[in-house]
Amino acid sequence: MKASWPLRTTQAAACLAGAFSALAQIDESELALDRNRLSVGARFSFGVSAKVSNFSTGAPTAPDYHNGFVRPDISGNADGKTWYWGYETGDQIAGDVLNLSSALEAPSDGQFGESDDGFQGGFEVLYARELGRLQLGKRRAIWGVEGGVTSLNTLLETSDTYEGNVRVLTDSYRLGGIVPPGAPYLGTFEGPGPLIESSSFTQSTREVPAVSRVDTQIETLLVGLKVGPFLDIPITRRVHFHLSGGGVLLAAISDFSFTESVSVPGLPAGALSREDSTSETQIVGGAYVQAAGSYAMTEFLSVYLGGQYQYVGDVSFGTGGKEATVEFGKAIELVFGLRASF
Repeated sequence: MKASWPLRTTQAAACLAGAFSALAQIDESELALDRNRLSVGARFSFGVSAKVSNFSTGAPTAPDYHNGFVRPDISGNADGKTWYWGYETGDQIAGDVLNLSSALEAPSDGQFGESDDGFQGGFEVLYARELGRLQLGKRRAIWGVEGGVTSLNTLLETSDTYEGNVRVLTDSYRLGGIVPPGAPYLGTFEGPGPLIESSSFTQSTREVPAVSRVDTQIETLLVGLKVGPFLDIPITRRVHFHLSGGGVLLAAISDFSFTESVSVPGLPAGALSREDSTSETQIVGGAYVQAAGSYAMTEFLSVYLGGQYQYVGDVSFGTGGKEATVEFGKAIELVFGLRASF
């Protein structure tokens, strides 16, 4: 019995040496992975921008002006006169004449503003299923299909100042010898009040320099589904290269608001100023391609880092003579997160 101990020890050592030798011959790039994967990650987009178009909304016409009005009163303008009139400043009275004016355009009409290329954030939650393996030299690449929820929230702003000449139309009304109430004055429909002629007797147009400032805020949430094939290539036992691509179907939920202040000589401050907002939802489709590297921290959990390009058509919406177009086509993205295999 004592003589067999060294023999058994020698045999056991030989077996262990053989096992370690066999492990050493296994390609380090071979990593047994479970067929299911769940990825949770962040995405940061660079290069999303917005363009804002300014359109003319037209000028008010008689009986309303930017600095007053002459409207039909309760009598229906009996004898061609009305007490339903008003004006803003004393310099609109010239002798026995009331001058009421409107700017026919704003300096911003027909102009365009652009936002800076912003840094935008979002997230992805993807499930992937291995469908097979491909032999690539000494490595076995894994292929399958992935799909899940993707989201990107963009917040863009524009702030532009426009200068230029605008046309100002002036209609002149006879006061008929009355002493006009002091400015500002607002007559009423029911009256009574001082009567003036209800129709202008002359009209003129002049050009004056003006300034517009337009500030906008454009927020768009892209949220929806992405699906496509993937290819996973092991570089080492822990380091893998991941390539994927496919299609996306997204809801573009947009909020757009603007304020515009316009300064025109001879017209009250704020007479042409305006603000408005709108919310719209559109369905858009597109495609994506992603390349990333991953590092396996354990047999079941890895981290990944890479880049993505997602093509989605431009999204446009507008209100109040302003139209915003969010341009996603030039954006590239950084993606990173955690991936679990099970």
